[in-house]
Amino acid sequence: MSDAPKQDVERLYGLELDEFIGARDATAQRLRSDGKADQAAAVKALRKPSNPAWVINALARSAPDVVGELLAAGERLRKVQLGGRGDLSAAMEDERAALERATRNAEEVATHAGMASEQTLTRVRETLHLAALDPEVGDDVRRGVLVREGQASGFPGLAFSAPPAASKPAARARPARAKPAPKVDRAAERRRARHEQQLAEAQEKVVTLEHELAGLERRRRDIELVLRDAQREQEKTARQADRVRERLEAARQKAAQVEAAGP
Repeated sequence: MSDAPKQDVERLYGLELDEFIGARDATAQRLRSDGKADQAAAVKALRKPSNPAWVINALARSAPDVVGELLAAGERLRKVQLGGRGDLSAAMEDERAALERATRNAEEVATHAGMASEQTLTRVRETLHLAALDPEVGDDVRRGVLVREGQASGFPGLAFSAPPAASKPAARARPARAKPAPKVDRAAERRRARHEQQLAEAQEKVVTLEHELAGLERRRRDIELVLRDAQREQEKTARQADRVRERLEAARQKAAQVEAAGP
């Protein structure tokens, strides 16, 4: 998609599903006629969006404020989880509320388009959540050029973990007499601090690897699609070559007959 003109990409992914293929091929032909072969090839390689991806693209165009709110909430949550600063509970609740709002709006879009199956809506929600957590997916969602749905695995469990309930402090009875202050277990404090540091580092590593894995999975799917198209193009070219070879043989035979007949 990187070599395809941004304006054409965004226009194509804003069309109705049944219009995509024809408009894509026409756009590629126009670019090829204009001498822009690389751009034409990039446009020709664009994949028709899946139903969940189309719903999200339509949502990005019909309710950009709702999508923007979700992506902003996801960014705040990432900063809190990665930086270890801020109110994690509040950030999680903000992301959850923004996701619910975006999901409700997406369901309206899907219902209007006749795509509101349980499977589609589930994938829409998963992909919106992934977009909130993954900046690269979020950018495609913001632009409305998503091709395939995705699922946030692993890290979403962390993002949706309910914060522990605060324990109520025990009522303190008025002491009859002063008691000596309890001894501070310095070793226990050091172990606790070390444990908290190790936990924070482990959680940060999980987030980093989840984002890296998501990027590699998208790349793998893109490569599979390119290889599939290349295979089909190879088979098509082979059939065309066979037909031309047959015509060539017939032409040679005709030329031989004419030559043998003489003037």
